Amino acid sequence: MVRGRGAATSFRAHAHRHESSPAHVPLGYPDSMHPAPYPVPTQPVDPQFGPLVSEHHAGGKRYWLAFSLILFLCAVALLGFIAVLAEGSFVGGAIIGCLLLGMVLLLVVLSGIRLTVYTHGVERRGRFGKKRLGWDQLQSYTLNVIDPSHAGAGAGGLLGVLIVRLVTSNQIKPQSVVLRGKSGEKLTIPNQLKDYDDLLTSLIPYLAERLVAQAHQELSRGVPVVFGKRLSLDPQGGVVFTGLLGGKQNLPFHEVDSIVFERANLAIRRRGEPKPWQTVPIAAVPNVGVLQKIVAQASPPPQAPPAGDQYGWAR
Repeated sequence: MVRGRGAATSFRAHAHRHESSPAHVPLGYPDSMHPAPYPVPTQPVDPQFGPLVSEHHAGGKRYWLAFSLILFLCAVALLGFIAVLAEGSFVGGAIIGCLLLGMVLLLVVLSGIRLTVYTHGVERRGRFGKKRLGWDQLQSYTLNVIDPSHAGAGAGGLLGVLIVRLVTSNQIKPQSVVLRGKSGEKLTIPNQLKDYDDLLTSLIPYLAERLVAQAHQELSRGVPVVFGKRLSLDPQGGVVFTGLLGGKQNLPFHEVDSIVFERANLAIRRRGEPKPWQTVPIAAVPNVGVLQKIVAQASPPPQAPPAGDQYGWAR
């Protein structure tokens, strides 16, 4: 119980710092993103979301890789369609034809994506409409990180996993980022956008900073904050893990050594133990950056072992 009171006190201290912030930054974070440092004559100020921060169209290496792969599959499907028709199998031809049309439609959809980031929100436009989400209505963001070695496991078992891990980086970029609003809105940012990495570098830390302030308010009132089905933060219990059968395990904040990305997983380590205390897929942890920030603030830094003369051993 003493540990729990200490944890709750630390969250109250964080909340006090947020309340003492200047009036134009009431929650300890900027109320908007910085606008673009250059004039954008083709993009007027949005009446709801304000000035432009950045604009992103379909393009980049990932887009062209996907584009080439889909074109290749279209060519294969077309050859199959011709071969099936030549044999007189109209049902097979219809199936392959539908598959071919679906891939062409996917190409059309991917080529029409445009994402516009404003100081107070984001808009995604496509071939069939648009979606908008203001930062003040943001509830969560989720990084969809997929480990390519999982595909290697299906193709070549353990050997396939080892080969894929040897040729791929341990720092796997998200395939997409899903933003969810308080009213159920959902906006997906795909990795087929040009300058996708630069977009995440500027956007994700800003969103995490906004959501950290909200989480601190909940924790300072003694209310647990949930991060998906598996993880939550409790002011009294620290990091709480919920198993498949509903059983709970907790790790006090002062015992947390690190919470880091390891390929497509979030690994939580206890101080003094080399193996992770728990491992959870990153895609199953909404607001993962918020979780990392709060635990880092609530966990004391590891103390260096004192020198021998502090114990009177050195003479």
